[in-house]
Amino acid sequence: MIKLLSKKFILYLLIAAIVFSVVFSIGSSSLFADSRTQVTEFVTRFYQLCLDRMPDEEGLSIWVGKLLSKKTTGAKVAEGFIFSQEFTAKNTSNEDYVSTLYRAFFNREPDAGGFSNWLGLLNSGYSRQFVLAGFVNSDEFKKLCSTYGIIAGKLDPGAAMPVIQVTTGKLPVILLHGIEPAPSGRYEISNGAFDYLCGTLKSYGYQTITLLDLVNHFDKGKPLPPKPVIITADDGYQSMYVNAFPILKKYGYKMTIFLITGMIGDKEANRRLNDFDYGNDNIPRRAMLIWPEIRVMSKYGCEFQSHTWSHRIISNIPVEDARMELAQSKSDIEINTGKPCIFVAWPHGAYSGEVLGLLGSTGYRGALLAGGGVSNLANFDFYNIPRVSFVSEIAPQAYAQVLELQ
Repeated sequence: MIKLLSKKFILYLLIAAIVFSVVFSIGSSSLFADSRTQVTEFVTRFYQLCLDRMPDEEGLSIWVGKLLSKKTTGAKVAEGFIFSQEFTAKNTSNEDYVSTLYRAFFNREPDAGGFSNWLGLLNSGYSRQFVLAGFVNSDEFKKLCSTYGIIAGKLDPGAAMPVIQVTTGKLPVILLHGIEPAPSGRYEISNGAFDYLCGTLKSYGYQTITLLDLVNHFDKGKPLPPKPVIITADDGYQSMYVNAFPILKKYGYKMTIFLITGMIGDKEANRRLNDFDYGNDNIPRRAMLIWPEIRVMSKYGCEFQSHTWSHRIISNIPVEDARMELAQSKSDIEINTGKPCIFVAWPHGAYSGEVLGLLGSTGYRGALLAGGGVSNLANFDFYNIPRVSFVSEIAPQAYAQVLELQ
């Protein structure tokens, strides 16, 4: 009798355990589903309000997964969106930037007093990182996060003081093409001339930066050297690797090279020649870079940006062809270097307002001209960055004067 009762009791316990397990499973699944729904809504808002689009499946899944697993916070997600390539490529004004922060992180339109205060900070030189931190470290953002069941977290304000030294100074941006031991035509300078240029910059106390350094300074307040300079070269000739690169390393310098990616081979056997401009203005036959060389220079610290895919005059082609030129070259560079491509140098310096309008939608932050003189950082325009073109008729002894070195 006792054995029979024991068996019945054990059976009862087993049934109870199964029922409890099923009920708990259903309940926990329901709770998890509710949590996932809330977090998905939270992230979707950022896509809509910051990037002006619905989320892509992969990106949404990554952000939601990190929030659900507590591997990130609301503040970090906000930072990820605001300093994403896609958002920075929109090239927003300070007014639009502050308005976006109010809508995305306070869930409301700006109030006049607060808007004026934040805008005043940006216009006086405070970084966008500093202003963003002010928003996401606030009680108002914490309240928004709590309605979605998310930990708000905090951000480092970064540079809290105005960055006076660059917002009032000049930035020489140098334009080169070929560097050869025996230069030919007006668009090539000698190895010795390039060495002299780097030595001159060094003697005046200039340090090279990249375009991405410049973006991080304006957006995040990251400091620049007191005397910054950007050395650029268009097209992507092999001479940049063979002749310029050793000289750069000698001075501890780096440069930005704008590639015509349709002319870049993946190995020595596929090395291309400059069919796009051979013979124009007495331009000689020259070899182009290949991706293995580019990766070596990129690892060192040199930057690679777009000179379009085929070097066609972009203002003379259909707008959809222009879009392809920008998108394909960007993709080629990012796949082969693993680094962002968000700037383009216009072939022959030619562009149109319609083409300029493509930059944001194709993921670009700005564009460089083929001339225009020395940049003034007090009113810097990422969409129209001037450069000083170095051609053969400029004597090396005049380099300092041409660049307005001080």
